[in-house]
Amino acid sequence: MANESPYNKISILNRSFWDLWLQKIFRNIASVKYQFMVAFFWLVVYGMFVEKTAKGEPFISATVGLAFLGGGFISLVTSRLMMRSSLFESREVGELDTDK
Repeated sequence: MANESPYNKISILNRSFWDLWLQKIFRNIASVKYQFMVAFFWLVVYGMFVEKTAKGEPFISATVGLAFLGGGFISLVTSRLMMRSSLFESREVGELDTDK
């Protein structure tokens, strides 16, 4: 069949909402940005709740840990906004799509 869609071959759940949702989740997990975020956030959470000093206190205090996590989130949001609204974006291209 020459007109058969190639997307039916890679579909898990017959191209339903959940199929597209799973594909988006797998795409995000495969991204390097997500992997860095998980690695750095795990280190902060591990230091806050698991690792203890000699006195029995957390290795990373709650204030410092939340500052790191909040700063990481703000950095991701800021970079996403900057990519969507660049000063040098040309009008010919249209909307800048960073997901492709």
